[in-house]
Amino acid sequence: MTLRDIIIISDLDGTIVPRGGRVSKENTEALYRLEAQGAVFAIATGRTPEAARGYVAELPITGPSVFFNGAMLYDWRAGSVIKICPLASGEDGGLWPRFAAYCKDTLQEACIEIYTEDICHIITEKAHDDPRLAKEFYRFTHGSLKELSDLGKTPWLKFFVCDTPENLRRVEQAAEEFGITEYANGFYSEANYYEFVAKGVSKGSMLQAIRELPAYRGKKIIALGDYMNDEEMLKAADIAIVPENAHEALKDMADFVGCSVEENLIVWIEKHQKEILAKL
Repeated sequence: MTLRDIIIISDLDGTIVPRGGRVSKENTEALYRLEAQGAVFAIATGRTPEAARGYVAELPITGPSVFFNGAMLYDWRAGSVIKICPLASGEDGGLWPRFAAYCKDTLQEACIEIYTEDICHIITEKAHDDPRLAKEFYRFTHGSLKELSDLGKTPWLKFFVCDTPENLRRVEQAAEEFGITEYANGFYSEANYYEFVAKGVSKGSMLQAIRELPAYRGKKIIALGDYMNDEEMLKAADIAIVPENAHEALKDMADFVGCSVEENLIVWIEKHQKEILAKL
């Protein structure tokens, strides 16, 4: 087994991007060295392709990458979508707009975001915007829920709520009551972020889609992640590697626990590649 047989797919925030930072020069240089030995590198993130570009523009991304926490598979080099998995609701086309309206009316200080293929729509007041938005690299717009109510015309890829943990538990309960859980996976991507993507969709489900692409059949996947929205991806990979700062549940299941995100996880992988490859 050599690096020519390997795809390395990594989460961004908390894994190779420190909180509030960028991918380090050390990690970037290590990725180029790994690529020179034949490795394919891809990313898996909750962000949009546009948002991720601001963080990874200098990285050698050569493999199909996962966005919207699994709702999109994207060819980075070609700049084209390979696959999307929009939110569904059976024959009840009004389910998601009703649920979104309930969240908006009930959670008075939440930031509620609806992601379509090309932009983030914020349906709550600007005063409640998540502070992270000012630092992001993607386009977003404030508008009314009514403009997005026809999911056949404007498919939703992800529904996102930023609020206190207490209020997000109310979102979880409401999802059960509305029947949302029949059609969607709900999960925390941070303690104050709760997200919904289509049922059966996750970063992990898209690994299978990558394995089925002719160019990547037979390749082994090394996945890197730090938080619970990475769990399915780490389980689906051939090797799971997490940073020292990862959620304890992920450290318990990982094949390797590397250094912290601030200490350059890609450099750590380069240094330990023989040990990692020997486990495959």
